[in-house]
Amino acid sequence: MMPMQHYLKPVVRGMQRATCDQSRMFKTSASVIRRVERYYESRHTCVEGSFRSNIISHQSCYPKNYNEMSSASRKFSNIQSPSQETMQFLTSLGYSEAISNGIINALLQNGIPPSSLLSMVKGLAGRYEVGEDGGLEALAASVKMELQKKEGKSTVKIWCLPSTGWDSADENDADSLPVVHSMERAFAVEALEGVTLTDVVNHGTGDNCDVLGEYLECACSGIMACSTCHVVIHPDWYDATEYDDKEQATRNNNSTDPSKIGPPSEAELDMIDLAYEPQLTSRLGCQIKITKELNGLVVLLPAGSNNLMDFVPFE
Repeated sequence: MMPMQHYLKPVVRGMQRATCDQSRMFKTSASVIRRVERYYESRHTCVEGSFRSNIISHQSCYPKNYNEMSSASRKFSNIQSPSQETMQFLTSLGYSEAISNGIINALLQNGIPPSSLLSMVKGLAGRYEVGEDGGLEALAASVKMELQKKEGKSTVKIWCLPSTGWDSADENDADSLPVVHSMERAFAVEALEGVTLTDVVNHGTGDNCDVLGEYLECACSGIMACSTCHVVIHPDWYDATEYDDKEQATRNNNSTDPSKIGPPSEAELDMIDLAYEPQLTSRLGCQIKITKELNGLVVLLPAGSNNLMDFVPFE
């Protein structure tokens, strides 16, 4: 007669392959044990304790009732996939669901394995708690522009005139405006509607975007905490009508005329007061939203900039 182990080992292996959610396997395994025991008892042979305990120990992985099965199912359903964890992190940083999805898809398409998604995104986020980005903002901006292209956003042309083509207002006349005397050195940049002038500097890929970046530093990454993106709006494109901050929040570029740029808000004006030679039509580039009605807008570039960030003791 074959040794007892010969008959028991297949039973043990079969039980090990069973999954924990098959509750009926518990009854089946117990039935198999009883049958094996009866078979050997009829031949005056006892089941060896070590093998019996091995079989019994596997019974513990099977749910004893429906409630236990439901609890285990809920635990597994609460486990998030790498993409879901990454999405949750990105939305916690303030990115929209569409942009978050775009970031995740861009990383996956570039060979980042799903298991490394969250760590990669956190690395790109840098020290986001203190505003030190590691590349995530650039990626998000690129994704945003791709989404806008797919949505059929219009391309807007903006003319930028260096300081050699215009003169500042008369310091002795508080109501005087800057004067443009030549457009010969003006250069054009293109941007999709919906972005800011600072976005064009930091993330634009068209002609002359890098040239514009030589004039506008954008030291605070567009959070209105400096004046390095200070520009002067051509008087013909400026709407001087003033509104209170609550009314301005409902209007594009603080103007009732969609083809004009309105005056700055109080918070923006605080930064402009620190800018290099501010004018009556001065604005911050990070607060100018490009719309299709602004196609052909003329922006005057100051001769210098005041970067207070250079004097902040970060260390």
